[in-house]
Amino acid sequence: TILNSMHKYQPRFHIVRANDILKLPYSTFRTYVFPETDFIAVTAYQNDKITQLKIDNNPFAKGFRDTGNGRREKR
Repeated sequence: TILNSMHKYQPRFHIVRANDILKLPYSTFRTYVFPETDFIAVTAYQNDKITQLKIDNNPFAKGFRDTGNGRREKR
């Protein structure tokens, strides 16, 4: 699992100066944090409209899409 539900995350951006990929671990770098980018990961939504929006825009959510006859298709 990359993200855990209901955990807070703060993305960090690392800028690395390197002339050779093999020297990457020994290269000079700077790390930047933007506090306004922190977020809490969620896997369940209380709002049905948000849930449907997520299903409609997720290419891997075929099993949750309505088939048009009032039932969701089975996998």
